Amino acid sequence: MTFVKRDGTVFLTIGTVVWLAGALFPLATTEQSVNSTETGTVSGRVLLGGAEAPEGVSAANVIVYLVGDSLLNARPTQPLPAPTMDQFDYTFVPHVLPVLAGTRITFTNNDPETHNIHTYTKSRRRKNRTFNQAQKPGSVMSAVFPRPDSIRVQCDIHAQMLAHIFVLPNPFFTMAADDGTFSIAGVPTGNHELIVWHEEYGTMKALVDVQTGATTTVELDFSSRPRP
Repeated sequence: MTFVKRDGTVFLTIGTVVWLAGALFPLATTEQSVNSTETGTVSGRVLLGGAEAPEGVSAANVIVYLVGDSLLNARPTQPLPAPTMDQFDYTFVPHVLPVLAGTRITFTNNDPETHNIHTYTKSRRRKNRTFNQAQKPGSVMSAVFPRPDSIRVQCDIHAQMLAHIFVLPNPFFTMAADDGTFSIAGVPTGNHELIVWHEEYGTMKALVDVQTGATTTVELDFSSRPRP
């Protein structure tokens, strides 16, 4: 494995990839097969700063997704779970929400107090329309982000409330488990780029070669501590 830094992003090139018949880690996978005879699985683990995650940093907030031209027209064979972001105990739940572009997101407020949902796009060019809307207790609202983007969500009334929405171009994504394990099934065969993101550690990228009926396994290690 070779690590190369470019503009603060860590790229990981996998020289030798191990293929296994089943997933290396027993984690529920995303059902999004295009053709089971022409797909494989990408599975592995994300490490935050070493073999064990530092106290207070959960790998559960790590998003893992694949990109590549050959994946743009891929669609899940089964409906993906309807994405929902709740406001509960003065916290956005979940803290990180991956969604397929064009999917309607439901926002709920289960707190006894009014919040507001203020979205910001992180891209230099605004890809999606942002909004700032109050939401009363017990109410429900929804929004659609039609284009791939990184959206920051805040409540201007309660400054501690912060979340992230990743709008992705294809259905090949997942959230890592608490121990950093992940698995994405039904991936079309070929070379793809695997991207891992954490709000404190940044981004890691790996090139993966997916083989028909096989599991490509990879371990990605954020070797440095969070940047200030």
